[in-house]
Amino acid sequence: MAVTVKLKFVRHSARKLTPVARIFRGKNLERAIEETSLMPQQSAYYINKALKMAKAAATAKEFKAEDLVVTSVSSVTGPKIKRVRPNARGRTNAYLKHLAHIIVTVDNTPPAKSKRAKSDKKDKE
Repeated sequence: MAVTVKLKFVRHSARKLTPVARIFRGKNLERAIEETSLMPQQSAYYINKALKMAKAAATAKEFKAEDLVVTSVSSVTGPKIKRVRPNARGRTNAYLKHLAHIIVTVDNTPPAKSKRAKSDKKDKE
């Protein structure tokens, strides 16, 4: 049984979170937490936070922490905060602050390989 955790309303763009999140799909949870704590990107800080939340939720449901595997990590765009900045001649410039939601799914079994990978091997032969 998988454990899903959502970290909502992160003050970071989903576009910047997605490339960092892709790295950790299918990896051991403990190793993923270690790697995100060492990465220089600000996105890694938020993903590290979400992975720690997933670990805590899984141990609360009595999963063994060393057996857990990150089955999926994704980021979805959230609402945008609209702000204005004063400009010359009494005008204003509007700008947006992006928010994102991070969704982490952890399970004690590794994710299944896609069927497409098997068909690609047959084509090569």
